[in-house]
Amino acid sequence: MNMQLRNRKTLGHAFGGAAIVAAAALAAPALASAEPVELASPTVTTGVDGNTLSVTVANTNEDPTTSCGAFALDATKLPALQADPSKITEPGFLAWQTDVAERVGAGAEDTFTTDLQDGVYAVVGECISLTNPELPAVGDPQIVPVGGLLGSVDLGSLQGLLPADLDLGSLQDLLPADLGDLLAGLPLGSTAPAQ
Repeated sequence: MNMQLRNRKTLGHAFGGAAIVAAAALAAPALASAEPVELASPTVTTGVDGNTLSVTVANTNEDPTTSCGAFALDATKLPALQADPSKITEPGFLAWQTDVAERVGAGAEDTFTTDLQDGVYAVVGECISLTNPELPAVGDPQIVPVGGLLGSVDLGSLQGLLPADLDLGSLQDLLPADLGDLLAGLPLGSTAPAQ
């Protein structure tokens, strides 16, 4: 428990950033009278064409202060993320993430594409609200094969590549409570294709 709290504080300090401060300053008048609304994770659909991953993020939230995005990481890194959520801040840990400037607003949808190396990736959608950035909504990981590595392997069989005790459904519990602050503060340059 103490380690989780320390991880959350470390991540919060690492990504507090100017983006949240600026957004909060702009939204402060609207937030003063806003009632908290339950935040939902985005609807995320993925597609692959060769080594190009397309991710469609639909923000179904009505709160105008919400924004949603997604990130992709090598699926074999999910246990490391489970053990240490601060890994998300390490350069190169994520293969791709939504650019901060391109996050999807309330009631909107957008599609993002990125080229990735051959492999199996976990794609995760997330939403934050400026009314309560400490409580992000994180979706379940989608396991997606990219490139020629696996050919026509059935997606259901990909679960065999991950450790048997990895509970993908509990990813929300593993990520820090201040994930919204963290995601908003990620550097813009990290959306480049994986090398």
